[in-house]
Amino acid sequence: MAQELLPGCGREVFERVWKRVMPDAREDCPFEMAPEPEPALPVVVVSQPPAADEEESVTCLGPASAVHGPQLQQYIDQELTAHRCCQALARRVPGAGGRMLSGLAAELRRQAKRLSTAYFLISGAYYWPADRGSAPAPQPVQAALREQFQAMQRRAAGYRAAAAGTADPCLEALFHQSAEETETHAWVIRSVLEQM
Repeated sequence: MAQELLPGCGREVFERVWKRVMPDAREDCPFEMAPEPEPALPVVVVSQPPAADEEESVTCLGPASAVHGPQLQQYIDQELTAHRCCQALARRVPGAGGRMLSGLAAELRRQAKRLSTAYFLISGAYYWPADRGSAPAPQPVQAALREQFQAMQRRAAGYRAAAAGTADPCLEALFHQSAEETETHAWVIRSVLEQM
């Protein structure tokens, strides 16, 4: 156990400081220096690349879940579109509501990133579309927020249906997590509307 005795200090520094505090070794002192531990030998693990049939047996975000690839791409696109929309709305809503929408935009981007990571683990290909979406059509802020609220409810229902339709336990958990977060995001939209 190569543990530091004082944060940022090695054993040598600790001993020097201790000798300044306690220059004379006393028998009634409750502290004594422990012997320096032996350094641990590194453990080397050699692994063989998985055989083709072993790779197919991966049940958690493995090639067997490739059937969900287009679905994941669609969800990534939807989350990024919602991210851009919330960014645009954050600039139009003053005060706390704008800050809430800005935070929501960041959460939507993180959610898209989690879905993109799952896509990569399943397919081995990175999917992160370029910003090809245009700014949302100019409409009253309240109407745009209402539209986002409804879209989030539809996405949450879609995530729940996707969770029920997969045999991959990790993908199922990701879809459930995404559904819960999307429902929470809808309530953020509601809170912004309540403040207006």
